[in-house]
Amino acid sequence: MLGIETIKITPEILIQACEIDEFKGIWSALETYTTGLQVLSEVAEFGKNFQRTLIPLKEQDLTVKIICELHKFQIKNNTAGAYKITSNQLSIMKEDGTFGLLDTATPEDVAPLMNKLIIWLNDSLKHKSMHPLITIAVFTSVFLQISPFTDGNMRIACFLSMLLLFKNGYVYAPYVPLDRIVNKHGDFVFKTLKHNQESLETGQPDWSKWLDCFLTLLQEQAGTLRTRLNTKNQEMSNLPTLSAKILTLFEQHERLQMKQIIKLTNGQRSTIKLRLQELINDEYLRRHGQARSTWYSLV
Repeated sequence: MLGIETIKITPEILIQACEIDEFKGIWSALETYTTGLQVLSEVAEFGKNFQRTLIPLKEQDLTVKIICELHKFQIKNNTAGAYKITSNQLSIMKEDGTFGLLDTATPEDVAPLMNKLIIWLNDSLKHKSMHPLITIAVFTSVFLQISPFTDGNMRIACFLSMLLLFKNGYVYAPYVPLDRIVNKHGDFVFKTLKHNQESLETGQPDWSKWLDCFLTLLQEQAGTLRTRLNTKNQEMSNLPTLSAKILTLFEQHERLQMKQIIKLTNGQRSTIKLRLQELINDEYLRRHGQARSTWYSLV
C-alpha cells in the first residue's frame, strides 16, 4: 500500500530531520526554564490555545472517530465529519494563483484505505519502526491522496500533522500553523505530491521528493519560531534591568498588581509605573481593570 520499504534516508533528509530535532530540544528547554515563549504575543496565545485543544488527545492513538470529529470541528458545514459520497479531487493553490488538481480515492475505497492507514500509523509510531518525522510525512501524503472528505482535506491534513508532531514531542508545532506554510509553497507541495502519487500508482514508489518537501515545510515552521525567539531575546537583552526583572515575575504568576510588583522587585513605585507603561507600549504586557483593581498579565 505504502511502499515504505523503498524509503532511503539520504544525507540531505538526515540533516533536515536532525535540524528539526535540534530545535525540538531547544524549545522544550525554553518552555521549562524561561519566559522566552511567554513574550511571543499572538504566537504564544495561538500555541497555548491549540495545545489546550490537543492535550486530551496526546496519549490516545489516532482513530477514525477522532479524525472525523476534528474535521467537524475545523470545517463546520453540513458534510463535515462524514466521509465523502461522491468522487473529488484535491485542489492545491499554486503560486501563480492557479490550482493543481490531484485525483483521490473513490468513495467506496475511502473507509478500507483509511482503516489500513491508521493501523499502520499507530503501529509505526508505537514500535518506532522509523523516525516519527518520516512516519508523519508518509501519513500526510497518503491521507491527502485518499482525501476522505468532500472538502477541507488539506486543512485537516495540516491539523493532523501538527497533532502528530505534538504527540511525538514536537511541542512547538502548534505555535505556527502549518497550513500557512503549505499555502506559501503551493507549487512545491503540488509537484512533490503528484510525483509521489504517480510513483505509487506505477508500482515504483519514490518517497524522496515528498520527504524533502515535508521536512522543508517543518524546517520553515521551526525556523519561523527560532527567528522570533532570537528577535525577542535580543529585545529583552536591551531592556532596562527592572523591566527584565518584572517580566521574569510572570514565570510564576499569571497576573500581578502594582503592589505585588513593588514588593517582589523592591523597586520605586514611580519607576515601576514607568517601566510597566513601556512594557505595555512594546506589547509585552497588558493592563486590565481600573484604579486599585488594576492588574497586569503577559500579552
